Amino acid sequence: MKVNIGTYSFGGIASYLGLGPTLLEKFQTIKSLGFDGVELLPVDLDNDVEDIKKWAAETGLEIVSVHAKPTEEIVKKMAALGGKAVIWASTDFCNKEEAIAVAKELDAMAEMAEPYGIKVGYHNHEKEFFMDEGLTLIEHMANNSSKFFFQLDCGWATVGGFYPPSVIRRFKDRIVAIHVKENCKILGPGPRPRSAKEGPGESPFAKAAEMPLEERQKMLDQFNARNADPAFNRRFAVQCKMGAEESNMNWQAIKDALDEQSFEAFWVIEREGFYDEHDKCIADDCAWLKANVK
Repeated sequence: MKVNIGTYSFGGIASYLGLGPTLLEKFQTIKSLGFDGVELLPVDLDNDVEDIKKWAAETGLEIVSVHAKPTEEIVKKMAALGGKAVIWASTDFCNKEEAIAVAKELDAMAEMAEPYGIKVGYHNHEKEFFMDEGLTLIEHMANNSSKFFFQLDCGWATVGGFYPPSVIRRFKDRIVAIHVKENCKILGPGPRPRSAKEGPGESPFAKAAEMPLEERQKMLDQFNARNADPAFNRRFAVQCKMGAEESNMNWQAIKDALDEQSFEAFWVIEREGFYDEHDKCIADDCAWLKANVK
């Protein structure tokens, strides 16, 4: 099987801010760790498209997707790179009404992207499994749309208390991709999520490329301070070693559920909790999947 990984896994928030290794350096590392393809971030597309194509060819990597709000500019770049999908990584909504509004917006984005041969997807965290009016928010999204797809983050779905194979079958033919994230503890979906009326309306990294280096570094320091808080960090402490005895995940069952769709979903590893050195954990994830999922 082909296993992909996001450039986000090489720097985390720093990657969103364009700090750390260059995109070519990330591609070289990704290939050396055994991966077949890559999921980009918006800041990666600040590089010239022809350069990105050249670096992907040099390293033998396929560009599968980008985590970005699906604008036409982003969609055009992804099409030029031979990608499959533009995935909206998250936005604020807290109830059925707001979930439906987001779904309608995603459907409109999907209509825009269709002529370019690009699918539009939405990536969940645990908050989308918060229930309102008898259904989870993600169900309200699916029930009131037909054109966009989901990138099911299996780890966050499990954190939220849901079994990924069941979610995949519930949304059959709507899962364009999965995020591969281990889990050893169910925490639940958490309190009512932030409303669209309370949120900033755009990603805090939307204008990262325009920010001075000092301002980007200051933002990174603020995020690092937040992530160091044990109350916040417990969300990431649930990610164990791939295939560990304490794991709640059945990756073969997930693959079997995906195989029931009429198209092949692609797999993207995302690791945010580490039990050993960074690159070793990521390489182990890739090797375990290729050896154990058929």
